[in-house]
Amino acid sequence: MNASLHHLAHITTRDPAEYQAALGVHRWAKLQQQIRYLWGNEDYFRLRFKAAGIDSPDDIRSLDDFRRLPAFMDKASHRQSQEDSLARYNHPFGLHLTAPLDKVVHLAGTSGTTGQPTFYAFTQRDLDISHQTLGRLFAFAGIRPGDTTFHAFGLSLWLAGITYVQALEAYGARPVALGAEAGVPKILRYIEFTRPRALFATPSMVNQLIERAPQEIGKPVGALGIKLVLCAGEPGAGLPAFRQRVREHFGAEVHDFMGGAWHNALISCASHDYHGMHYLTDDSCFRYDLVDPTTKEPLLLTDGAVGEALHTALDYQAAPAFRYATGDIVKIHVGECPGCGTFGTRMEIVGRADDILMIKGVKVYPAAIQSVVLQFQPEISGELRIRLDGPPPRVEPPLRLAIEAAPDTGEAAWPELARRIEQRIRELLTFRPEVTILPYGSLPRTGAKTKLIEIAQPA
Repeated sequence: MNASLHHLAHITTRDPAEYQAALGVHRWAKLQQQIRYLWGNEDYFRLRFKAAGIDSPDDIRSLDDFRRLPAFMDKASHRQSQEDSLARYNHPFGLHLTAPLDKVVHLAGTSGTTGQPTFYAFTQRDLDISHQTLGRLFAFAGIRPGDTTFHAFGLSLWLAGITYVQALEAYGARPVALGAEAGVPKILRYIEFTRPRALFATPSMVNQLIERAPQEIGKPVGALGIKLVLCAGEPGAGLPAFRQRVREHFGAEVHDFMGGAWHNALISCASHDYHGMHYLTDDSCFRYDLVDPTTKEPLLLTDGAVGEALHTALDYQAAPAFRYATGDIVKIHVGECPGCGTFGTRMEIVGRADDILMIKGVKVYPAAIQSVVLQFQPEISGELRIRLDGPPPRVEPPLRLAIEAAPDTGEAAWPELARRIEQRIRELLTFRPEVTILPYGSLPRTGAKTKLIEIAQPA
């Protein structure tokens, strides 16, 4: 595969710096049109431009000028924009809605764990392009038109719900849209009955299916014939221990992926080792516009760069992302993938800007702790919680970890197992936690996103 994967076949260089420079030319050509389009939105975007000192679209003369603009939106201001539009216009799609309301034909949203969801609005054109970009993701994973796929993500308004089911249908696949809401026993029975080739689910759901298949359907998941497992929605699918577990139990390849919002799609390849997620939509979306998490200054987009990602749709009609501070801390790789040979940009989600932990001056992301802990499978089940006395980032040491033992790890082995985990975290992350091993089944399972952090309730 090569740059033509991104529908930018004219970019033929295999030099990383030249490649990013060529992408920059394409981005700037698209952005000039998008900026003029957004300038017409007087309720939100024009106000943000003016607050940044921009009096006319012509004041932004280059991609560098664009990258020096501050963030225009984050989750909090997104929700506020929705509340304001509800009060002013009697719709919740935000003051940043840039298409006529009667042209919005599709709606998706976040899970709304804070009480109010954030919505993604699509015109028909937006939806058509999203189906095309997600089709690239399905093709990269090896899903073929005509394949039966099984959808075990939640089927509410989440992007990975109805939006993905419709994209699979548009691609020519045959999704069995049962959804996580059906529960593990029913999901297993329906998989056994419908014989899908591909499974879409969170890593938490995949682990539950592995654990419960023998008791629920009398056979292991490997007997179900699934060849492709596509995971999103939470960290874990890129971890070696999880990937090995899926291969062993399902006999399937596992892909870590993201996408659906504002023409964005990325997915890991099927190589044995994890090399990040291949970015498939450079022609339609600027997802890895990296800035320093502290200073917010733009970073050079070179191999190995790490920063907070700003998200901008290059060509979008309804309520587009434009310098949207995602909160994702991202590491990029630019060049040829060691696993599959594809040339381009790959991304790894290192953590979240808002969930970083500060332990005696050491900055650490929960996903990094999870990655180290999961090295100890199969002695542990893979379920763990980071238990804090108050909200992050500051943590009064020692950091407390509750880690669940595997079913066949006897209690006599727990103290030594805890000591080895503590030592390994000390070696790799430069702090020593306090590890408690719990009996198998102690930590609650969910088919949705698992929250690694638990904050103690005040007495």
